[in-house]
Amino acid sequence: MVSVGTELLKSIEIEHVLPCLADPDKIRVIAQADADMSEALPYMNALVKNCIYNHEGKTLTLKKGHRIINIFGYRVTIAKADNVADARQTLDWLRDLVNKCWARRDEIEPDYSRRDRLTPLDVLRLLPMTNCRKCGEKTCTAFAVRLAAEEISIARCAELFNSEWRDRRALLLQLLRNSGYDVPSAFAPEKEYNGEG
Repeated sequence: MVSVGTELLKSIEIEHVLPCLADPDKIRVIAQADADMSEALPYMNALVKNCIYNHEGKTLTLKKGHRIINIFGYRVTIAKADNVADARQTLDWLRDLVNKCWARRDEIEPDYSRRDRLTPLDVLRLLPMTNCRKCGEKTCTAFAVRLAAEEISIARCAELFNSEWRDRRALLLQLLRNSGYDVPSAFAPEKEYNGEG
């Protein structure tokens, strides 16, 4: 065990570069850290917004921009990296983040809870369902898929911010916040949804 205040990781090195299955214009990488990151994950889960932690599996998934990063033990995978230089820069950023959380672990309450990702149906049932296209998507279903995957902001749904959708909006914003999604600070918590309508 490393003593409090010292860095956990010195390096994370790329071992394999592969085509990205989700986006053919991107790459995915498999990398190896020089230390087991498992003990740092509950502290990262407490500090990093929008990550998904699985305590039983000792894994943590987070996003940096469009990149999806998975951490487990000594291993890191990155999907949707732009190129090898982008992957290297992302791994350096991750190393610094892990070390920052590890160094502060004596002042952080570790979070062992698991955040479940919302499904598109969780989101879709609260959208206006007008298919107005103001968000840039062809349908409300397409918008729900992208919002559930955290690829688009709730602010893009202009219809939802009309007064007639106030209760649905309040419930959806509350659901997003409770699930750890990044909700723009302009949308301060509205009156709690009363369950009617």
